[in-house]
Amino acid sequence: MTIKGLKGFKDILPNDVSLWQMVEQKARDIFHRYGFTEIKVPILEKTELFVRTIGEKTDIVEKEMYTFEDRNGASITMRPEGTAPVIRAYIENGLNVQSAVQRLYTTGPMFRHERPQKGRLRQFHQLSVEVLGSNSPKVDAEVIAMAWQLLQEIGLMASLEINSLGCPKCRPSFKEALSDFLESRLGHLCDDCQRRSKTNPLRVLDCKSENCQKQYTTAPSILDHLCTSCEEHR
Repeated sequence: MTIKGLKGFKDILPNDVSLWQMVEQKARDIFHRYGFTEIKVPILEKTELFVRTIGEKTDIVEKEMYTFEDRNGASITMRPEGTAPVIRAYIENGLNVQSAVQRLYTTGPMFRHERPQKGRLRQFHQLSVEVLGSNSPKVDAEVIAMAWQLLQEIGLMASLEINSLGCPKCRPSFKEALSDFLESRLGHLCDDCQRRSKTNPLRVLDCKSENCQKQYTTAPSILDHLCTSCEEHR
């Protein structure tokens, strides 16, 4: 009997490795030009790290994480994203003491137990950048420019759309308006969006269903609910 690879996990074959290395090297070159330094974080972390930082009611935590108990009974998770481990390492190792602002990037595999489909894998690879110690809007512009430059240098065409998620002050009013909007259209939404409308309404806007996206064309906009501080930041 031939043993095949796990569903959602893809081999990177020799013919693809040179392209893979080119993208990684381009990214490193650009990140270094912008003053970023590399940090390596573990693949395994305590589950509570992701529950606390991502939130218990998100799809990632509720149904997409590879989580298991180790031999000591501790709950361990294979990292589903890069931000939480980098921030954990930043705090634990006192990097804020070394420099007031840290520009960090990390690369490597991430894991999510979502349904494999075209363009999505259970083990995927991510380039992740973090600027810690500054909330200046100039940092946002810097990171966007850096990402745009990377896409250009590896020959990818893309369109740039800039939005805002608001802040803890203005986001509640938007969530309330969005929840009311979803309630009026609940019968026309897919099962995932119906569930998310109760637990994490902001996530419904990411739905890939064409029917759901048609429903959201007249949804409330976060831009109409931004506080003065977020408007100035934008």
